[in-house]
Amino acid sequence: MSTAALVEHQPPEAHQPAVPKIANVPGRLGTPGWNRMQTLVGLPWKRRLAAAALLIPRIREFEARYLPLNDEDMRKTSMHLRGRARGGANLDKMIPEAFGLACAAVRRVHGFQPFDVQLAAGVVMHYGGLVELATGEGKTLSAVAPTFLNALPGKGVHVTTVNDYLAKRDAEDMGPVYRLLGMSVGCIFQKMEDAARGEQYRSDITYGTASEFGFDFLRDRLKVRGGQASTAPFWAPWTGHEGPADPRVQRELNYAIVDEADSIFVDEARTPLIIANPTRAATPDEQVVYHWADKVVREMQRDEHYRLDLKKDKIELTDAGRYMVRYSNPPAGPHAHAMDKMIEAIERSLHAYHRFARDHHYMISKENKIVIIDEGTGRPMPDRHWRDGLHQAVEAKEKVPINVQSDHAAQITYQNFYRLYKKLAGMSGTLMPNFWELRRVYRRWVTKVPTNRPVVRSQEPDVVYPNEQAKFQAVAEQIREMNGQGRPVLVGTRSVDKSERVSALLTEMGVEHQVLNARQDANEAQIVSMAGQRSRVTVATNMAGRGTDIKLGVGVADLGGLHVIGTERHEAERIDRQLAGRAGRQGDPGSALFFVSLEDQLLEGLGVQRQRDLEELGKEGGSRAWNLYRGLFKKAQRRVEKKHYKQRLDLMNYDKQRQEMLEDLGADPYVD
Repeated sequence: MSTAALVEHQPPEAHQPAVPKIANVPGRLGTPGWNRMQTLVGLPWKRRLAAAALLIPRIREFEARYLPLNDEDMRKTSMHLRGRARGGANLDKMIPEAFGLACAAVRRVHGFQPFDVQLAAGVVMHYGGLVELATGEGKTLSAVAPTFLNALPGKGVHVTTVNDYLAKRDAEDMGPVYRLLGMSVGCIFQKMEDAARGEQYRSDITYGTASEFGFDFLRDRLKVRGGQASTAPFWAPWTGHEGPADPRVQRELNYAIVDEADSIFVDEARTPLIIANPTRAATPDEQVVYHWADKVVREMQRDEHYRLDLKKDKIELTDAGRYMVRYSNPPAGPHAHAMDKMIEAIERSLHAYHRFARDHHYMISKENKIVIIDEGTGRPMPDRHWRDGLHQAVEAKEKVPINVQSDHAAQITYQNFYRLYKKLAGMSGTLMPNFWELRRVYRRWVTKVPTNRPVVRSQEPDVVYPNEQAKFQAVAEQIREMNGQGRPVLVGTRSVDKSERVSALLTEMGVEHQVLNARQDANEAQIVSMAGQRSRVTVATNMAGRGTDIKLGVGVADLGGLHVIGTERHEAERIDRQLAGRAGRQGDPGSALFFVSLEDQLLEGLGVQRQRDLEELGKEGGSRAWNLYRGLFKKAQRRVEKKHYKQRLDLMNYDKQRQEMLEDLGADPYVD
């Protein structure tokens, strides 16, 4: 027998466990006695966390047992667990073994040992809960163990995130761990063919964006509605004529883990998923009404011809406005409308002028098209359009080619789609502010999980300036000061326009910097990952590389770590927390400071007249004690959040009523 044959038949050697790259800090979840008490008398979310903490010692026992196994034995152990799961074993009772094996696989592939807090978060997610894990605490790794456990029965697990880049990155990073355990891993993204999609969905674990999972669901419903998914007759196997294969790509919606859950469950909840029929360029006759409405609203005066209700986000014409419309030579012809429809066109055009700002809500692409900017992330959304003629009103406003309004073929809200999963879990760095909304809509408790190391980030109270000019000048001065000390700075802005304004000031000062916004979003992850290097200045919109770690460069921690500057308070406190949370990750030093002014858009939440008065006061300038107005920003923020919450509930209730009505008529509730 040859030497090669001898080597091939020898049993593989046991594997020596790797030393973890980042140390786990024990005791962050409390003592066993305290946790036992919490499981009995604590609040619901605290009982969940305490119950999860009590499982950690058993998980560590199995991790220690599995660590010395070689790759083949580790895979055999996984297959044994899979056999038990498919045989009907209770997954809850398999938590210690499955989580311990997942920990051992992670250490084998990446050299990381999942922290106790990450494992506790994983246990909560296995039971179908939502967890708040601070920025930089490793949410991607926290999802590995519950994903593996719930993939064992072979019914499929969907891991959802906010964009294609993060879905692909997570699938590539965690794929080797799952494959070591004998699991197949897939990833879906935009513009993928149906055959390839179906193959990815048949994987044990499928990564993708929330919108792609939702749109695939709707596309499958359209196929069923069109008769493409007819079931073959029972005699088909005996006759050899099995009929057409089922064209649906998705399997039954079994278990989903939603990364950046607040972005999807809250920020995106006001935007329903809609599949529209193909559109085309409008003919001159079809554009007449939009151009006429645009011309009329340019001459209208606020409070004289129309009233703007910021609380209800509503615009109404006054009697004078209706008179002006009636006698402004309305268009005639085949594409003209009755007067009530003409008034609706005018109101949409007013919305385009007064509620949608260029380089904030949308931008004009190189192809001379209106591209919507996601307010929550600052990213361009080229495939998204406003409904009910609003997109065409914005096109008329900006004098770009107008497209025909498309018909809707199918639609569903994020709220109703995710409630279709048998079991739903999620994680994010900022879920607690929406605790009761998530409980009401998704029937899920939010559990706040402590950090592996105490947070040492410092955050000073907001600094108030009378107007934007003074504010941005102060921002630029602080950036230059921090840059001179060698500290890296990440600047967060609410819009493309504001990011470019800060960039112009820094250029004048000679401060080298990087800009990241909807117009310059190439290499986003690379730019943000380098934002912690010495003397680095990064100016970004809300996207700020969400999901990408910012690691400090050599010696930066000694200088004070990353400094985050917010140039404005956002419409939701969560987004502010996300921005501030970019500094001080994993116990690193860091700081955050917000600069605000009396001209900030957020103050419209206080009402039209109050906002005008504050703007006038700010324009006067002077040396007042401007910081005394600090409380107004929190008040305005709470009012805007309340308005958006009501809009989300209204949309959910409308969608629910629409589905019930269609079901009563015997129609598909998701396909119009």
